[in-house]
Amino acid sequence: MTLQREASTGTKIAKAAGIVLLMNLLSRVLGFVRDAVIAREFGASGATDAYLVAYTLPYALQAVLGMAFISVIVPIITAYLVKDDRTEAWRAMSIIFNWTVVILMGITILGMVLAPWLIKLLAPGFARETFDLTVSLTRIIFPSIVFMGAGMLATGVLNANGVFGVPAFAPAFANIIVILSVLIFAGQYMVHGLAAGTLVAFMGFLIIQLPYLQKIGFEWKWDWDKAHPAVKKAGATIFPITLAIAINQIYLAVNRIFASGLEPGSITALDFAYRLMTLPLGIFVAAIATAIFPAFSRYAANNDKEGLAKSLMTGMALVSLIAIPSAAGLMVIREPLIQVVFERGAFDAYATERTAAALWYFSMGLWAVGANTVVTRAYYALNMVRVPLILGLFCAMLNVLFSIALMPIFGHGGLALANSLSAIVNIILLLAVFRRYLSSLDAVQLMIPLVKALAAAAAMAVVLTAAMPYAREVLNITGFFGLVIELSIMVGVGCLIYTAMLFVLKTKELALIKRMLKRA
Repeated sequence: MTLQREASTGTKIAKAAGIVLLMNLLSRVLGFVRDAVIAREFGASGATDAYLVAYTLPYALQAVLGMAFISVIVPIITAYLVKDDRTEAWRAMSIIFNWTVVILMGITILGMVLAPWLIKLLAPGFARETFDLTVSLTRIIFPSIVFMGAGMLATGVLNANGVFGVPAFAPAFANIIVILSVLIFAGQYMVHGLAAGTLVAFMGFLIIQLPYLQKIGFEWKWDWDKAHPAVKKAGATIFPITLAIAINQIYLAVNRIFASGLEPGSITALDFAYRLMTLPLGIFVAAIATAIFPAFSRYAANNDKEGLAKSLMTGMALVSLIAIPSAAGLMVIREPLIQVVFERGAFDAYATERTAAALWYFSMGLWAVGANTVVTRAYYALNMVRVPLILGLFCAMLNVLFSIALMPIFGHGGLALANSLSAIVNIILLLAVFRRYLSSLDAVQLMIPLVKALAAAAAMAVVLTAAMPYAREVLNITGFFGLVIELSIMVGVGCLIYTAMLFVLKTKELALIKRMLKRA
């Protein structure tokens, strides 16, 4: 029975992750299209600078608060669903929804009133004309946080009920709205049309999910009971969860502070390398974390520690089998990848070399960052919200010390290496503490998929590294399209080698990866 339950849980997680993976990929592609359309229409101008600064605060709130809302609401709703008490689940959701909207409306009004002072902090060097435009755009975009918050709560409720497709598609739908707003309204209304389209996009993010809330039976209630247990739990957990999620922003801030004293272009090299490193995390690992979180919450609500431990091991296995080869692949193809994505215009070969160095060191921590995402969800499901926060703050301080020690040796690459080392320490501590709570969490079973993934990825990396010079000579690869061909061949061959090695190593979790990709 235990084996059957483990297999069934793994299959469900893999199928759900496959759906989210596909939607994440679609959203990323549409995000690139959105950026390209905006760039074509407005170029690199004061108007785009004004829009990007105006979008900064809503985007930061979306990245941090939005994920915090999902992390809070899924365990709360799941606790009622496992008792088949949907009436109380909907009441709890209604109360949390009502207070969230009111609080975010208050923040919106405050943000719109204080917009001039906020812009002075964010962009003190703006000329008067650009400053006035940024204030105007900020006041148009800022109300979007109300729809973002409500939409993220809707996502959490749908995920708790096993609905993943539409919530995962909602960001892609928002990107479509922004693209259409530029194509239709930018000519007449210029960047104000883009700002209005951004606000409407957040509305769409919420609205597209509402019919599916109705489909699962959700009934909104005019209820403001602050003494409700769910409200008390949400109030007690939202702050530490928000701080824990925001710690990643501390890492980026530390990188920029230290890099600002290095050679010009160091911040850009770090930022661009970080974007490439987080690409597999945003597509694959985010899909796993989204799909597995409701399972964690169900086991926690039933006080099923063995089930929670098994599902955590499944999630960690999936992360290892995806994150490890992604990291190895990025290390091998880092230079041609950066050349294809960034090297044009003022971004020359030297900039590629410096960005590639940062990407090498960032990639060392890719698995740790992905594993951290999954393990942290398990903590949140158990309402152990302070542990990730305390360990995260400790590792953030450790990151500063690593940065001070490594920067004189490796330059800006030392800052990326400091991030990776801190992430590795963080995941080790998270698992060590978790194992004290869950004795059934088998350290050996956790390590087996990781070791097999490392062995398979190492074989892949050795073959690709050895073959790259010969491939370039035989194929006579030159120019942009030559690089694209080289990358395509390297990725394809790398996937084949890695998969073959997993078969040779008899990796049982490979079946879960197959189900996830088949579902996608």
